[in-house]
Amino acid sequence: MPTPFAVGPINLFLFEGDELTLVDTGAIDPKTYDALTIELSARGFTFKDIRRVIITHAHVDHFGYAAQIIKESGGIVISHSRNRWWLTDFEHEWVRRHDFYHDVFLRGGAPRELADRVIAGMRKFTQYAGSVPADQFGAVEDGDTLKLGADAWRVVFAPGHASGLICLYEPNSRTLISSDHLLRDITSNPVLEPPTRGEIERPRALLDYLASMEKTARLDIRIALPAHGDPIYDVRALVDARVAFHRSRLDHIEQQLECCAETPWEICNLIFPELKAVDVFLGMSEVIGHLDILEAEGRVRRDESENLIRYIPTRKN
Repeated sequence: MPTPFAVGPINLFLFEGDELTLVDTGAIDPKTYDALTIELSARGFTFKDIRRVIITHAHVDHFGYAAQIIKESGGIVISHSRNRWWLTDFEHEWVRRHDFYHDVFLRGGAPRELADRVIAGMRKFTQYAGSVPADQFGAVEDGDTLKLGADAWRVVFAPGHASGLICLYEPNSRTLISSDHLLRDITSNPVLEPPTRGEIERPRALLDYLASMEKTARLDIRIALPAHGDPIYDVRALVDARVAFHRSRLDHIEQQLECCAETPWEICNLIFPELKAVDVFLGMSEVIGHLDILEAEGRVRRDESENLIRYIPTRKN
């Protein structure tokens, strides 16, 4: 399906059977709506026929039409429990995240004017999705089984790109619906998130992402079907390449901290020098994810003073 975003089209999956099930929905957008209704109609269906909508993770290009579909069908939305608030209280959750991101940008050294512009741009994303009723949300956890069509698919919790991301695995055909966790042609961004409700610490997105990649690489996978782009036929090779990329970037960021930068914003400027304001969020997510790993490995220490976060390489001490 087309999307209004730079990432391009999104792959959705429809399972026929006792309960017609759609995996992800696309964002609210006229072109997406037209394409989705045409594809459903070609198979003899409308929104009213869909009994279950499985959301692989709570980004707007994946759940935008969930609310409308279940309003028309009376069906349910199924996703990981970490996505509950994002899916059932989208508007308030988005505002809460804006406040968190604004604070992270400022304490990370970004100019206030830029932080304000980034958040203003992010507010526009509220047009692409809406909340689903809480009583029509069903939570799944890692290892749960969902019958899709004639087959039993296992839920594989794979946080990183999003803290509530799930893949779906069918062992007989050795097929993985990998969502944005594994993409053939682009590297999934470890998206910065605030602590979920009831938690204190924010997720360490890149640490989680690397662990999740190793987890899925251990599965016996013949083919992985991503949310964007073409199928993946060698998951182990892809994971090895992604890990090597991130290890190289860790070394590069450590070198920049030793000579030229202290704050996440300074690092972001060095690595991504010409980001548009709308992309600063992704750039800062990427940088902070790598700084989390450097800190976890004892290669840097974090200093918080004067409402500013600095990272100091430990071998400089």
